[in-house]
Amino acid sequence: MFDTPLARILDSRKLCDAQQQITGSIAVAELDGLLSYLESDAGKVEVTLRFQRDERRRPLITGRVEAKGVEIICQRCLQIDAQDLCVDLNVVVVLDESQAEKLPAECDAWIVEDGQLNVRELLDQELILSLPIVPYHVDCKVETQYGDAGAAQQQESPFGVLASLLQKD
Repeated sequence: MFDTPLARILDSRKLCDAQQQITGSIAVAELDGLLSYLESDAGKVEVTLRFQRDERRRPLITGRVEAKGVEIICQRCLQIDAQDLCVDLNVVVVLDESQAEKLPAECDAWIVEDGQLNVRELLDQELILSLPIVPYHVDCKVETQYGDAGAAQQQESPFGVLASLLQKD
């Protein structure tokens, strides 16, 4: 189902007018921005995009973007952690910044010049926003030299000398 490669550039207006749905896939290696946050370029992004017009006739793109098994460095143990990224996409396509400012707060805007939508750029930015702020393994165990090993050693109390002075009197 998702083996179809996605086109790089789409005409968002025509697709929205025709209420089209597109499914396909793209390699993680083709998303330069996302790749800079990952440890390797392994993985594939599966995409389902629905193009339509909202109640105010604005071009709207909804859908789901899933990147499975992307490799991120765990910030606890500094080892590779394979995570799944998932984005529920819901953006209104606008032609310039002034149109984006007029949108209601609940609408996310995606600015396209001359109606040509760069799909890879859209997917790249949306997946970057879905990255965890601090990635880590769910069951990560970090062993350090400062853990419980120091608690096993008995150290003399710094006030031990004072206690011996009080006992002499």
